[in-house]
Amino acid sequence: MRLLAIVFAAVALTTPRVSEAQIQGPEYVIDVSGLPMSCKTNSGKQVAIYYDYSLNNIGIATADSYGAPIIVMNPNVVNNYSPIVKQWWFAHECAHHALGPWNNESNADCFGAKQLVRFGILNNRAQLQLFVYELANLPGSLITGHMPGTDRAKKIASCALGLPF
Repeated sequence: MRLLAIVFAAVALTTPRVSEAQIQGPEYVIDVSGLPMSCKTNSGKQVAIYYDYSLNNIGIATADSYGAPIIVMNPNVVNNYSPIVKQWWFAHECAHHALGPWNNESNADCFGAKQLVRFGILNNRAQLQLFVYELANLPGSLITGHMPGTDRAKKIASCALGLPF
């Protein structure tokens, strides 16, 4: 037990500190390109949303140090995308909390696309083609379970409107 406490203390001392300027939040409703968006878990618990300008990713769904579900987004990375893709990314991260045991990358992708359809944002083939074009350059990752961009985009398109692509 004493060894474990020493290990935790060593980790705490060597972990870089993050300034408040880098992490902001929590928020529970955020404006994503003009659309107020929020997230709830599959059990109905509100998910806190944080901004972390040092995050080496567009966003992640994770838990805080107490085990509460959170979403962390990096506005610097998010702002590289069109409004519809920004909204999809947030819905994708939310899906990791909202889907519960059905949580995987493909299901989160589909959930995000269906949310955009439900909000009336993604509702025709022309919008879908622009969305797919933007996602096509995303790299895949065996570690995270993300398919390569083109394959991922085609699967999302099929899921979103039930259209073959």
